[in-house]
Amino acid sequence: MSTNVTELSGLYPMRVVSRLSGLTADTIRVWERRYQAVSPERTGGNKRRYSGSQVRRLVLLRRATELGHSIGRIARLQDEDLRQIIGETTQEVARHKSIYDAVIEDYLEAIFRFDVQGAEAILSRTAAIVPPLKLTLEVMVPLMRRVGEAWQAGRLKIPHEHIISGQLRSTLGTLMQHVEPLVGSPRILVTTPPGHLHEFGAIIGAFMAASRGFEPIYLGANTPFEDISDAATESGSALILLSIARECTPAEQESLLAGFGLLSRNHQVWVGIPENHQLTASNVQATVFHQYDELDRALLSYKSA
Repeated sequence: MSTNVTELSGLYPMRVVSRLSGLTADTIRVWERRYQAVSPERTGGNKRRYSGSQVRRLVLLRRATELGHSIGRIARLQDEDLRQIIGETTQEVARHKSIYDAVIEDYLEAIFRFDVQGAEAILSRTAAIVPPLKLTLEVMVPLMRRVGEAWQAGRLKIPHEHIISGQLRSTLGTLMQHVEPLVGSPRILVTTPPGHLHEFGAIIGAFMAASRGFEPIYLGANTPFEDISDAATESGSALILLSIARECTPAEQESLLAGFGLLSRNHQVWVGIPENHQLTASNVQATVFHQYDELDRALLSYKSA
């Protein structure tokens, strides 16, 4: 996996644009020369360099052609007209501020169609060209926010979740194979507590830790507290990061609080939970985070301490 993305003054080379837009380099060149769809800048060596807005425009054009529109008829339309053609909502237009928003949109649409191979290709090609920190903060974290929105809207089902979880785990594994932590980097054990099967938050936490120079030890979901404690001790993990996504019964709350107490005897425990979760009002023997930004700041603070 390459993490050496060339971004000169916010401009992107052809290989990056091709992977992010889902278009071949030949197609991009033809659309440029024959239809003036985009007008990239040139380096001193006459290499094309594309802005983020041009990459997003290429994605709009690709989506429109996939709907049956001829590139010759739409190449010179304004972006607003292209968005109308493909049916983007006002909310979606407002969201598209990053070059990676189109990647996230394409990935989720592939997931909703159960195009597993297509979704995997989108995720893997993005991970291959985007540095770990940017991958985490600008792709993975926004992707999880979109997943949460899809859950609330009823678009995302259990089978979708299983596909996404598996692909994110695979991407995390690939990331860890190619981004070796420095000697002496702190280890952080990441999992979900017993009875909690939703692992999106835990996977993203592991991504964030890796991108900030930690060595994550990812155990997956639904790990008994005794096993978490043993694994943290045996692996020499400096921190334990737990993710909780759903509401809990009173009995589950008592079990979780007891488990946090067990872990905190010998380890520093961090817990990610949704805002307004019942545990927020409890005497939790752990550091609690509600937002990924809070976790990111804590990771940075820990490393600089």
